[in-house]
Amino acid sequence: MLMLGGALSLAAQPASTDINWTPTIKFEQSTHDFGGIPEGPVATYEFDFTNTGKEPILIQTAQASCGCTTPEWPRTPIAPGKTGKIKVGYNSEGRPGTFTKDVTVTVVSGTNQDKTGTTKLTIKGNVNGKDAGSTPSKGKAVISPMSEPKNKPTPVNSTIPH
Repeated sequence: MLMLGGALSLAAQPASTDINWTPTIKFEQSTHDFGGIPEGPVATYEFDFTNTGKEPILIQTAQASCGCTTPEWPRTPIAPGKTGKIKVGYNSEGRPGTFTKDVTVTVVSGTNQDKTGTTKLTIKGNVNGKDAGSTPSKGKAVISPMSEPKNKPTPVNSTIPH
């Protein structure tokens, strides 16, 4: 009876320490601040990374915290020492004000898919309303020229042709 209890406790132990695997992906930076961006265009930033481990890794998913943020990532394994990019876009249309959005990146071992881990990337900034100017940081946001207001008032002293 005592031997049976010992066998059950062994069966309850994990087969390996793979549950505690840490992804061997190193990002140059995990947060990007766009600064001020104009309302309308999609602002994008590319997070550069390196596989610092001894085995290939695969980015299984990159999940944004909301539908206004769209991540793109490589779908093929990244060999040890190789680099890649995760491109994150933020749709600023109709979203004036400050924002902070996260993308959760799930990485698996390229040799043992039971080894998984996650890391978080963050973008933030301030969307200036359509009538405000913008000052993006580090030239990462696209600036489109401001257009004239549609309902521009007629000056009082002007003559209107008949």
